[in-house]
Amino acid sequence: MSAAQLLDLTTFVAMVRQVGLDAELNPLVADLVNGYGLPMAAIAKLALMAFVVALTIMLMRRTGRFERALGIAVIGVAIVAGVIGGGSNVLAMGSFALAR
Repeated sequence: MSAAQLLDLTTFVAMVRQVGLDAELNPLVADLVNGYGLPMAAIAKLALMAFVVALTIMLMRRTGRFERALGIAVIGVAIVAGVIGGGSNVLAMGSFALAR
């Protein structure tokens, strides 16, 4: 999960530097960077990662099958979101390079 989310973060920083913030598809992230800058977006990403890890640990320590399955689902969604975010950032940078 950490690798996928850090992929998203590093490709986001590269995309913003290369293409600009207009290429960001997530309006919450764009507003966060516009209002508070890139370092705050990185801090928010790290805080969200810590929350997801803590939530997953808490759910996986439960004895019920539903709670454990929910913990696996939470971490799975975080992995998929990181990979999709990183991929969309790379595509945005690639389409910008092709448009030149």
